[in-house]
Amino acid sequence: MDSKISELIEEFLISKDIEEGCSASTIKAYRYDLQKFISLTCDIEANSPFLTQKIRLFLKALKDKNYSKKGIARKIASLKSFFKFLQNNEIIEKNPMAQIKSPKVKVEESLPKFLKITDIKKIFDELLNRNKHSSNKAQLYYIIVRLLYSTMARVSELCNIRIRDVNFNENYIKLRGKGNKERIVPVDNKTIILIKEYLKNRLNCNTDDFLLLNSIDKKLTPRVVQNYIKHIKEICGFPDSEIITPHIFRHTGATHLRHSGMDISELQDILGHSNPTTTRIYVKNDIFKIKQSYNTMHPLAQNKNSDL
Repeated sequence: MDSKISELIEEFLISKDIEEGCSASTIKAYRYDLQKFISLTCDIEANSPFLTQKIRLFLKALKDKNYSKKGIARKIASLKSFFKFLQNNEIIEKNPMAQIKSPKVKVEESLPKFLKITDIKKIFDELLNRNKHSSNKAQLYYIIVRLLYSTMARVSELCNIRIRDVNFNENYIKLRGKGNKERIVPVDNKTIILIKEYLKNRLNCNTDDFLLLNSIDKKLTPRVVQNYIKHIKEICGFPDSEIITPHIFRHTGATHLRHSGMDISELQDILGHSNPTTTRIYVKNDIFKIKQSYNTMHPLAQNKNSDL
């Protein structure tokens, strides 16, 4: 009897982990996408003649749920990788993804979303409003948002910051990124002061302790931070259509730095990108700076009343 899709996922993920060395977050994404496929289409045998039909029904279901083209493209990429693995290992004879094409994503649709500076100020003002929020939780919320925006840390990197990673004299924080690579990220003086005030409220405070703790003094997890940000979005009154996640603050900080003129190589170091191509997405996002540079540097733009 042929194996069902659900029975083959773990073998695929092990291959991605051991043989290809994919990161834990990539493995998690593959698992999520494949489980989503099963949940929306029901489990089915890997060699079923109806598999391609099921895949198309799955993609339609995603579209009906208002998934973006980029989100659907990621699901297709996961399925292509999964069924290619099954075919290479002779588990299936025919690849059901052979005729499935990814939606074309326009450049503007693939650009990382970011918040306006006025949106950041709105969040800060709301969390600092002591008439509405006077608890330690509000202080924690504020520090989390401020750190995500100022350091552009990934949410997992934020959760792994220890007190010893904060240099209170030189105003920088040491982050551990993908592959456990360390990088130094500068931080503004106000954020450093806020961290000091936050730590004063801790009963026990050792340098090896994690910087951010929950209400029972346990290390924060990415899922908890995601829930915090979701709550912050609600209390600030942002519409449901507004994308506000921990990662949006990373994109926002990076985009604002580019708008202010930061060199792309410096931004790459701050974001911890091993591949400069990854960072160049912020060049495409920076049409405002490109237009400004053009208008100040191109001979035809400098003198509108002259043809040189």
